[in-house]
Amino acid sequence: MAKRHNRRVEAGGSARAARTSRERSAKSKPRANSNRRVDPNAVEAKPRSLRERDPLEFKARNRTILLLVVLALVNGWIFVWREDGSLDGFAAEAAVIGGGGGSREGFADPIDDACGGDPVRIFAGLDDRLRLDTKLDAGKTLRLALLELGVVGEAIDEVEAAVRETMDLGMLTGSGAPLRIAGDREGGVQALEIELAEGHLVQACRSGGKLEVRNIQHPLRIDVAVISLELPERGSLLDALLEAGQTPELAPLLASTLAQDVDLDVDTRPGDRIQVLVEKRYLGKHFHRYGKLMAIRYAGHAGRIAYYRYAPKQGREDFYDQDGKPMRRELLRTPFAWHPIDPDARATLPPAIEFVDGRMGAVYRRPLGAPVLAVASGTVTQVGRQGEEGLVVELELADRRKVRYSNLLRTIGELSVGDTIAQGQVIALVGNSGKTPVPRLRLELVAPDGERLDPGAMTDRGKLRAARVGDAIPDDQLERFTEDTQSWRRAMRKAGE
Repeated sequence: MAKRHNRRVEAGGSARAARTSRERSAKSKPRANSNRRVDPNAVEAKPRSLRERDPLEFKARNRTILLLVVLALVNGWIFVWREDGSLDGFAAEAAVIGGGGGSREGFADPIDDACGGDPVRIFAGLDDRLRLDTKLDAGKTLRLALLELGVVGEAIDEVEAAVRETMDLGMLTGSGAPLRIAGDREGGVQALEIELAEGHLVQACRSGGKLEVRNIQHPLRIDVAVISLELPERGSLLDALLEAGQTPELAPLLASTLAQDVDLDVDTRPGDRIQVLVEKRYLGKHFHRYGKLMAIRYAGHAGRIAYYRYAPKQGREDFYDQDGKPMRRELLRTPFAWHPIDPDARATLPPAIEFVDGRMGAVYRRPLGAPVLAVASGTVTQVGRQGEEGLVVELELADRRKVRYSNLLRTIGELSVGDTIAQGQVIALVGNSGKTPVPRLRLELVAPDGERLDPGAMTDRGKLRAARVGDAIPDDQLERFTEDTQSWRRAMRKAGE
């Protein structure tokens, strides 16, 4: 009996221990699990790693990974494997006017070989050079004329030594002979031409690092040609000239004439049309250069414009519209002389408005060494380095407004305070002498009281546009003007059909 009792006691203790264990287990489990309702039709969720992948999500992730790898390789090539460790060497640089910081590539690089082989056109193939000209008048020597054009002393010595072998330099002093050069932005000379008389030229070009001189005499013939141009798909003026059978030397002549109203680099579009009546000068049977531009007509994105060259009695020769009104404006539409620019870079050419310490100005991106014009006639009031502005030239106009150029590479000639500058004169070259990593020009218009004016006076086509200046053709001469230019209008109209 005792044993049975003992077994019952042991069994009862075991049951209590098991019950206590179950209670503890139940307490440790979440109540939600014990009370949840189970759907017999539900399918148990698989772990994420076992679920089927979304194809779109998979492709998007792969594309992201591929993009990151490509960016890593590009950055590695730029900053590790390339020697200069910058963006300047990209082939796309030509489309980013001015290049990258520290780049010294730009317009009018020095070259050792500039002779193109043409029998009379010494500047053939030198469209990417700095083209400047003056006259040897008023007692001006060859040296002084070259200094005026910004040629450095060493290059002047070389030119004088080369020309002296052909003629007496004293004969040039004050002769009034036109002097034309093709130079580089550092003040060197690649080619030059002195027109001693009609059909008589002294020319020189650089070959093998030194100047070769030739003396040319041929009978002069002048023809007047009507030329019709249509800007091609990429809007390149050079391409349009070549398609019309003309030489690139006509481009700066067109650009400088239209600069009162049209910036040929910024304002034009493919399909714009230009008709021009211009002299073509021949030496013997060879075309030498373009002479006077007699009339021009433009029709396109920038409007419809026509100019006619005319000299009223007791007046100076200038351009007038068909009603005899002057076409000259207070300010040119562009501060640059024409120079070749990659058509793919046209989107970067329009100026941007910039404020520096509250001063408003227009900023232009152009290649290092691009030629800068005086947008108006005036007097030099400042020239020199001005802190973060770099090299500065400031002109005061007749109405006491001022035009201020900054970030320049160098001036053309030794400009001094008090010098008189003519509208359209090349005064400096684009640089990055100020606090800027890339070549650019900053231009400010300043009121007499020092307030910065809106640069829209140059680029606007509305009320802000600079006014026309000059005298109209007198009423008693209008009939004669109309008769003299009627044939020009007819010829250009027919060429444009």
